[in-house]
Amino acid sequence: MVFMLDAVLFAAMSTYLVTEYAPYAAGQGIAEIKTIMSGFMMRKFLGLRTLCIKCVGIVLSVASGLSLGKEGAMVHIACCCSNVFARAFKRVKRNEVERRELLSAASAAGISVAFGSPIAGVLFSLEQVSYYFPAKTMWRSLFCAAVAAVTLKFFNPFRNGKLVPFQVTYDRTWDLFELWFFVLIGVISGLAGTLQNRLTLYLMEYRQRSMLKNFARGEVVVVALVTAAISYLSVYLRADTVTLVSNLFTECHSQDTDGLCSRGDRSGNIVSLVLTSIIRVALTSVASGLAVPAGMFLPSMAAGASIGRAFGMVVQTLYEAHPTWRLFSACKPDVPCITPGVYALVGAASMLAATTRMTVTVVVIMFELTGALIYVLPIMIAVTVSKSVAEALDKDGYFEGIIHLNGYPYLSMDQEYVLQGTSDEIMIRASEMTVIITSGETLERVVDILSTSSYSGFPVVKSASTMALAG
Repeated sequence: MVFMLDAVLFAAMSTYLVTEYAPYAAGQGIAEIKTIMSGFMMRKFLGLRTLCIKCVGIVLSVASGLSLGKEGAMVHIACCCSNVFARAFKRVKRNEVERRELLSAASAAGISVAFGSPIAGVLFSLEQVSYYFPAKTMWRSLFCAAVAAVTLKFFNPFRNGKLVPFQVTYDRTWDLFELWFFVLIGVISGLAGTLQNRLTLYLMEYRQRSMLKNFARGEVVVVALVTAAISYLSVYLRADTVTLVSNLFTECHSQDTDGLCSRGDRSGNIVSLVLTSIIRVALTSVASGLAVPAGMFLPSMAAGASIGRAFGMVVQTLYEAHPTWRLFSACKPDVPCITPGVYALVGAASMLAATTRMTVTVVVIMFELTGALIYVLPIMIAVTVSKSVAEALDKDGYFEGIIHLNGYPYLSMDQEYVLQGTSDEIMIRASEMTVIITSGETLERVVDILSTSSYSGFPVVKSASTMALAG
């Protein structure tokens, strides 16, 4: 009863703050930041009120036990900080190009803090958020992400000297025959990620056209209550996603005999992990569109890690039952051959890639988490397979789906736009255009143009005869 009461109380507080004071604080915010970076303006989305409500609301929504994470919201919070600080400098405030370069650096800092991965932060800004990313913005973003990581290290929020709570290391390397299993995990995660995206976007669309949009607060409370009731029945769902992912990544040692490392109840753990991944996908899909600050990075990783860990335990059971099989010929006797924690790592990376359609960023996040470069190749292969499977089923990822669902004016560089007809049908004759000439222009004519025209921007040309653009 206390568990469920806490869940309802925290969720209710979070949705009240969002709906009453800052509606833009709801959700993850990355889709909107992508739209802003492409040139669109969204007033108040990066304002001080949104920043304050987002910071408080994300703590409450994660604490409520909803299948949400704080990592994605860190990007929105960092961009809000960037926009608020930029107001103090007139040169930046009036320059849209520099403001967007600052947002690129802020996005990198957000991921750097979320995962303790400054390099991955820069790649995230380049691969997912930024529409225009010149070379000078790259090193500025790296500097910003590095400062953010150093600051996090200085404050040591987890009291263990690590940048993230689930930072792990592994004692052994991987064998060549395991690549086939990693590929299979990539395929399964690609299917699961696509299912999660489709279900999430369907539920978001249903909210927009149904009566649920009028009962946003009540919906959050009901979902929190149901989530708490379901989660309490399972030790894997009851734990917060950070603890779950940390446990799934952890390697079993010879003296470990409890929990995930129990040999006697291995089949029960496998079934529980599979059910956990299925329920996690469903709960994440339902919670992603609620009127609370939310992130879907860590819940997606938790679902993928559950799949990967269960798969690794199946392979481990096969090896122990049939060590003489030709498939396991590379394994040495009396030495652990299969590490289920590595399979969990691969599964988490694959699931995250399938939902977000990021590749390089996901790989770098994972190897910065583990500190083991030897697992880069398996993760790369699984991520590539997972993204390929997901793109074969759905062209758009999670963020692009939200952009299309909400009708944001975003022109993707990955998409081809075909225009029907001839060019003269969409062009205006030079003689009919309202222009300002660089030399010989009078103040009277400029005032007349502003008073009679409804436009807010005008081409500046060198002369009316050549119509050569000057700015």
